[in-house]
Amino acid sequence: MTCRPEIIKLDQIGEVVAENLKQKDTINCYVGSNAATPTASIEALTETIKSNNLKLPFLKMIHLLLQGPVPYVEKGLQDRIMTYSIFSAGEVRQAANEGRAFYLPCTLANLDNLIGKDRKYEPDVVLMKVRQNDYTGEYSLGLSVEALHTAIDHAKVVIAEIDNSMPFTQGQSIVDAQSIDYLIEENIKPVYTFPAPDFENLSNEERRIGELITEYFIRDGITLQVGIGKIPDAVVGTIKNAGYKDLGVQTELYSDGLMYLEKMGIVTNRRKKANLGYSTTSLIMGSGELYDFVHMRAGVQMRPSSYTNSAETVQKNSPFISVNTAIGVDLFGNVWADFIDPKRYYSGVGGQPDFIRAIHNPSIGAPIIAIKSITNKGESKIVKRHPSGISLTASSYDDVVIVTEYGIADLRGLSSGNKALAVASIAHPDFRDDFLREIYEDPFFTKPVDYSLDKTPYGVTLYQGSIKIDN
Repeated sequence: MTCRPEIIKLDQIGEVVAENLKQKDTINCYVGSNAATPTASIEALTETIKSNNLKLPFLKMIHLLLQGPVPYVEKGLQDRIMTYSIFSAGEVRQAANEGRAFYLPCTLANLDNLIGKDRKYEPDVVLMKVRQNDYTGEYSLGLSVEALHTAIDHAKVVIAEIDNSMPFTQGQSIVDAQSIDYLIEENIKPVYTFPAPDFENLSNEERRIGELITEYFIRDGITLQVGIGKIPDAVVGTIKNAGYKDLGVQTELYSDGLMYLEKMGIVTNRRKKANLGYSTTSLIMGSGELYDFVHMRAGVQMRPSSYTNSAETVQKNSPFISVNTAIGVDLFGNVWADFIDPKRYYSGVGGQPDFIRAIHNPSIGAPIIAIKSITNKGESKIVKRHPSGISLTASSYDDVVIVTEYGIADLRGLSSGNKALAVASIAHPDFRDDFLREIYEDPFFTKPVDYSLDKTPYGVTLYQGSIKIDN
């Protein structure tokens, strides 16, 4: 490593890689992710590959979700560069489904192990963004820490875009100058921003899910992890009006909703046992207002995802409520989020299994999977059996809590027959009776001796509120 980073231009990235790693036939390149995707560097490296002006080693690009264009997944480049995506959308998702990119299943808690010393994906090169502190000269990873410290520690070449559109975040996002070999200052594309949630225009289904979770699981002093999307937004939207206080935040992704709770004084982190007094996260993604809020803010601190998603940290901060969503749930209590079916890859497992398995005991809290009961096409998200051949983010033995707009199915401690009855009971009315009748008539599902179709099964709390749904 150099004492001070050398300033280079975007079109020199290929030269730097070729010169420093000319002895290697194949190199691993770890790319910073999410809102801090270094798009300009990605595009410049791809242009170098297309030009054939340099003899570069074969590149394996390893990353979480990338925002913006990812030109190196274009058809025809796979003999020179290949994607190994841990979480995907857009162009990378399409490329993976067409055989032009690899999906690399890994939970966020295990990222460091995937790319650590002597591992198959130990990085040779890192591409990322940083923000410099005008007063101290320190560098911050800003919006994306995830596994970047491990990547930086093992890489031969670390290249960083210096981007003043990114907030300078606190905590373990700080990177010393000696850890960066090359800085790019010109023609950088800004960080990605996203519209803030519209809490006033959520659907009735989303509102009911938020109301159920808030009423039955949120309490003063709990620590909260929520994913991103309309359903987690609905949970935040109902929490902000429910009168709870002194909530804590330990999450893999900090977004606008959690910021609003902090601005309102509902999140104070005063009762957390680990990281007392501040919210912890490994990624930040959302609106410009959010980025202004976290800039230089000591109350929101970054940590590697191996820490934010670790069972030890989760359990220290009990009571802990984790709210995530999924593609589907089956009658056995299996949950999946990264595949629609075996030939349709969707995203990745993310950190969902980390939080589910950390909260293995009700005394720690509740691992909640919140889903609308049907898709936009009217298909049930609750099915008899999960599609064969896909990976699961929760298995039947993980004992999760399923919440739809029709109620809560608390599967913890239930037998397989009782789980099936509970899950079926919160399915959409168009499918619910058929599911219940089939379970009732099938001797494979052992039922309580006193069960009948007009009874509410064990573990089920049906929605009793006032928000109406047109069926």
